[in-house]
Amino acid sequence: MSETDSFIEEVSGEVRRDKLFGFFKKYLWVFIAIVIFIVGGAAVNEYLKAKRETDAQAVGEALLAAQAANDAGAFAAVAANGGGAKVLAKLDQAAVLAFEGQAGAAATILNEISTDGDVLPVYRDLALLKSIMVNGENMSAADLDSAFAGLTSDGAPFRLLAIEQRAIVNLRNGDTEAALSDLGEIMVDTNTTQDLRTRAQELAISLGGEIVTPQSGG
Repeated sequence: MSETDSFIEEVSGEVRRDKLFGFFKKYLWVFIAIVIFIVGGAAVNEYLKAKRETDAQAVGEALLAAQAANDAGAFAAVAANGGGAKVLAKLDQAAVLAFEGQAGAAATILNEISTDGDVLPVYRDLALLKSIMVNGENMSAADLDSAFAGLTSDGAPFRLLAIEQRAIVNLRNGDTEAALSDLGEIMVDTNTTQDLRTRAQELAISLGGEIVTPQSGG
């Protein structure tokens, strides 16, 4: 390489370095802003995560305290704060009210849950079933039929418990045959728990029916 070429390459290198330095000097604030954004974003995420965990812990402790006190007002306070425990608190509140003989107030809360489109379907079904249990006597035949149609459909999470409640409603209406049919459906279902099967068998016997056992698969 000649001295001229060497000189030109050296000058070109200096020029590139000057341009690169000028580039960084001109856009240094951009790089600083990016770093601040990344670091700041991570800090904010950590703060929000910690806050969510703290809030969830506080709500959980409040729910446990309400359960320990078995107090409807305490459950209402937890539900008023919203969050993931809102529905659970309302279900517990309704249970306490029903136990205290306030079936109407309990049914009002349960009906609100069962018709709330923002609530998970499993909770809506549970609230509807509980509403029948605490206030079924005051529901119209049409409302009961509509409720049982959904609760006892294939795949419904509380299907067998709903059939048990339907048997009770049929029995209350004097339709022993329909009640025995419901109880028989419970007894032959392989998914029936032992406690539920025992209740169905005992009620069937008291009505003059027979014990039916599920058929083993073959």
